Amino acid sequence: MAQWLARVGNRMASAVPGMTMKAVATSRVLAERAQPHLRVFWGHARVELAPPRLSELPLVRSNFVKLTRSIAEGGYRNLTVREVTKNTLVGVEIMCWFFVGEIIGRRSLVGYKV
Repeated sequence: MAQWLARVGNRMASAVPGMTMKAVATSRVLAERAQPHLRVFWGHARVELAPPRLSELPLVRSNFVKLTRSIAEGGYRNLTVREVTKNTLVGVEIMCWFFVGEIIGRRSLVGYKV
């Protein structure tokens, strides 16, 4: 039994350098292929994830006023199913990011540590 374990251990030890080299080569290929996609992602992220500029604040305020007026007047009745679905998905995404932020802030998945 001890000899068998020694043989298995030797085979595993001799296979590790080969697997390591394959893993390094695979990660290099993945990094090279990901470069163009990451450039596009960061280009969009700089624009979409930036906070509003001071010059954009009046537009944000007027859009918010239009939204509240539309809700009060029942403008949601004129939306198509596709628009309602998109708006619902955006709301769910915002809610999920809120919960992720709560979990990160608590540093715990369940409850607050007291």
